[in-house]
Amino acid sequence: MTMRTRTLLLAAFALLGLLSVTAQRSGVEAFEVGRDTTDRMPKGKEADGLPGDFVLRNDKVELLIGGNLPLRRANMTTEYGSPIPGTIFDLDLRDGRNDQLTAFRPGDERGMMTWVKLVDAPGAGAAAVEAVRTAPSGDGLYSRHEYRLETGWQYVLVTSTYRNEGKAARKITPPAAWKGLDQEARAGEVRTGDSIDSFDKRGYAWAPIEPRTVPDDLMLQPGESKTYKIAFAVAESPLAAYGVVAGLLGDAGLVTGRIADPDGKPAVRAALVATISGTALKGYPDADGKYSIALPAGSQTLKIEDIGRDAVQQSVQVAKNKTATLDWKVGKAALVRGTVRDSSGAASPAKVQWLGRNGTPTPNFGTEYRVHGNSHQYQTHDGSFEQQVPPGDYLVRITHGPEFDLYEQEITVGKGETVEINATLKRSVDTAGWVSTDFHAHSTPSGDNYTRTDDRIINFAAEHIEFAPTTEHNRIYDWAPHIDRLGLSARLKTVPGIELTGSGQHFNAFPLSPDPLTQNGGAPVWTFDPRINAIVLRDWGTPSLHGGTRYDSGANARNARDVRFGGGSDRWVQANHPVVQNVFFDRDEDGVRDGGFVGFEKLIDAAEVWSAEILHHEPMVERRGQKWPNRTFFWLQMLNQGRHVWCVSVSDAHRIFGNGVGDWRTYVPSSTDEPGEIDHAEIVRNAKAGQMMVTNGPFLQVQTVNGMPIGSTIHAEGYVDLKIKVQAANWIDVDRVQVLVNGRMPESLNFTARTHPEMFRSGVVRFEQTVRVPLQEDAHLIVAAVSEDSDLSKGWGLNPQGSEHPTAYTNPIYVDTGHDGFQASGDTLDHELPSSKLGED
Repeated sequence: MTMRTRTLLLAAFALLGLLSVTAQRSGVEAFEVGRDTTDRMPKGKEADGLPGDFVLRNDKVELLIGGNLPLRRANMTTEYGSPIPGTIFDLDLRDGRNDQLTAFRPGDERGMMTWVKLVDAPGAGAAAVEAVRTAPSGDGLYSRHEYRLETGWQYVLVTSTYRNEGKAARKITPPAAWKGLDQEARAGEVRTGDSIDSFDKRGYAWAPIEPRTVPDDLMLQPGESKTYKIAFAVAESPLAAYGVVAGLLGDAGLVTGRIADPDGKPAVRAALVATISGTALKGYPDADGKYSIALPAGSQTLKIEDIGRDAVQQSVQVAKNKTATLDWKVGKAALVRGTVRDSSGAASPAKVQWLGRNGTPTPNFGTEYRVHGNSHQYQTHDGSFEQQVPPGDYLVRITHGPEFDLYEQEITVGKGETVEINATLKRSVDTAGWVSTDFHAHSTPSGDNYTRTDDRIINFAAEHIEFAPTTEHNRIYDWAPHIDRLGLSARLKTVPGIELTGSGQHFNAFPLSPDPLTQNGGAPVWTFDPRINAIVLRDWGTPSLHGGTRYDSGANARNARDVRFGGGSDRWVQANHPVVQNVFFDRDEDGVRDGGFVGFEKLIDAAEVWSAEILHHEPMVERRGQKWPNRTFFWLQMLNQGRHVWCVSVSDAHRIFGNGVGDWRTYVPSSTDEPGEIDHAEIVRNAKAGQMMVTNGPFLQVQTVNGMPIGSTIHAEGYVDLKIKVQAANWIDVDRVQVLVNGRMPESLNFTARTHPEMFRSGVVRFEQTVRVPLQEDAHLIVAAVSEDSDLSKGWGLNPQGSEHPTAYTNPIYVDTGHDGFQASGDTLDHELPSSKLGED
């Protein structure tokens, strides 16, 4: 460390001491994580530590650096296909249990290092970890990154050295790369980032210390070396993190205060906004409304912003190494507070919408990734909600999935007023003997989204999903501890599983046994041929590294016993969102049909070939202004070629608003209607038997008159009589029921409210008829119930799902009319079978 750098750090120390209220501890803790010390790793939404990583911890912060382990990375997207050991995966305030960082890579490093280890750090109260890639391992480029932490620092000092020991010039990219943050900004030389959900109240900042600027890239000549030092800080907000780094770079002083309303109630959701070097940065108060931030010396104008309150602005004079006090009095917040109960009076999960009326704009409460205030909605798992809103007139709508009637109420919220809502939701649709499932959804461990796992679980509960296997990308994981912690084990059942993902066909599989202390939970590695992935997933068993093969799934396990999930016939393997024209028809994507990956459909249990286009028999369909291949139509063509695969519908949720759960779902028979008692093995058996009804709202029941369910193969001569019943809650309509015979839609089996008004009713049961289906040859029968004249906007508001037409349909019943085994028709439904060149024009 140069004298200049040491001087800057010592000069900042007094200022940084003002920023902490934590009692100082002597020394810096530094250790390599073992299986017996994982409880000492940083915790939080984005925490990703494993045995073999390294922890540094002082009196103010704690961080975790990835060890030089095979495939080591935080999650699937850091980085795709490339391990990144020697990277900071976690950085948080000491004992904060609130890590929001996915990864911080100095110099945009990728690939394996030669070593990562603890090293001596000269000076009292210091510790360091170094990550080194030697020149032979780096094709002539030597790189070393040292992470140094000292007592009293609210940042880590990262020193990166690059040396070209090769014979040709090498390009390096010295700036750090980080992932997992929102509102990334730059104020002077300081880069800042916020938590994806600002309510998590974590901000990060980094800046070059020596030299004071870092080039985006440069060519390093043979024999040349360069060293860069950067400071990387964490604090309660981006503005506070900026202040930590700003204290190292120049003159700065401290501003402290409290933000409260006239009654002294803290404004905990408020943002304190400062504009620095032309960039607006936000600071957040603590639970008591207090804040403490460092700002550049001079006159500073600050502003308070908060939903439901008028903005307030004040100026303050900031002096170098001094503390100024600036308290704020803000108006009372306009808010809506409420409770939601079911017909028995018990608290009920729900989704609440606020829609502006009489000129009041529909509000935007914040990030699409959280349940407690996203876009214009709020989701509750315990029946209570409180949301600050701009004053005005609103239509409030409350739902709990498609089995419950919608509650709505018009309200006016005055400035500073609180409006109370007490709603009761009636479960009008009778789904006895069936449970609502979603076999495919995600939260932040997947890496391609930032939905907190607890928020995903609340999202399931609010939308009345009863069985949801855990399906994070490329990580065997278990949501059960989250369900238990939220008190939702009686409402939602899960089992551990995975979505195996790569640059081709994806898969979901469950149940699987995770090992949370190995990379990816012990998941297999994706390969290009989908048949190999299907075979591997069918019999994959997670190896245990601690003497056994049992997995304790916690309170959500039946009888709280240890469970070892086996493979084979007890495991579900599905193909996710397949590109049907490629996977099943045109393997090499040259536009020539070659059968796709031959035999693939025999290795999976189902495929996500659902859509709302079951009655649109065209290869291409328009959706939201774009043309898309119609995978559901291709599925009907496949069935007619004797290529059998069951259809499953899912949410594939990655957000809460816009791409949350609760729209498309699959109903499966269950011997219990109590979600907490669901037997996942029974669900798997029934789903494998094709007893799945897919829907975005209507509840459709179909069986033969002699009780044979969907998914059956039956023998009949001349006709089959089907009992068809459709139910819908008060915010969903149904005006057409169609029986498809070998994918075709006979007009005689097309029943609409206009042509057959006597068949349709108002109320919960919209259609209940026995329909005779004439047959002269073997046929597969699918029943669809839709609304052609309405959409789902009442239940979904501004969500894109609201533009969908209510749609439900069954998996096929196969009818063998000749008692000689089912024979597929070969009908291509008036269009050629698809290939990968479909729609290129």
